[in-house]
Amino acid sequence: MRSLKCLAVLTVMTSLWGCSTNAPPAVTSAPAVLNVPPTDSSKNTPFTEEDTPDFDPKLTLEWPGTPFESRRRINAGMADETTIYSATFFQTETGTLTIFGASVYQLTEKDLQGSDPKEMLASHGTRSGDEIELTRQQIEHGPKRLLGFDMTAKEDGGFRRRVNILAGTRIYSVHVVSGQKEQLDAEDVTKFFESFAIQTECRRLQ
Repeated sequence: MRSLKCLAVLTVMTSLWGCSTNAPPAVTSAPAVLNVPPTDSSKNTPFTEEDTPDFDPKLTLEWPGTPFESRRRINAGMADETTIYSATFFQTETGTLTIFGASVYQLTEKDLQGSDPKEMLASHGTRSGDEIELTRQQIEHGPKRLLGFDMTAKEDGGFRRRVNILAGTRIYSVHVVSGQKEQLDAEDVTKFFESFAIQTECRRLQ
């Protein structure tokens, strides 16, 4: 499967380790990383982005607060077109900055042809170079028992729990990042993951 170029967006939005714990980072500044479109030098094709406010992520989550949301379509009309929903909430009330996040990647059938669903899910959302996987559990999500992974990892300065689910041509990812490992077991974090549901499950990838 091709590399998902826009994972960098989610990484930037959920990277807390350069921020002060006295106040949350400026959430509205996160998407600015895409203001200067890069170029895919291998194909000499420009990288494009447009807002897609009508994109329905079909995602249910009980957030601890109101998240910042973004809906974008990358490389519209091209073979590698990808629509991305992302949401992030920064929590500081506990004295430790904790980031709650979710994303939905709408891919194409062509994107997924020849790919290994398990390998794709396990690697989705990883931060190359500074993430050490601690645990990984294969799960079956929802009434359709969709393929997924529940993982924890140690990364530069903190810890992350991530649940990735494959539903048809969509990859759903829900995650929490904190500087304190025990915060991943906090009541509001547990509630957040338990509330995760896909409103309309798509056709399963064969």
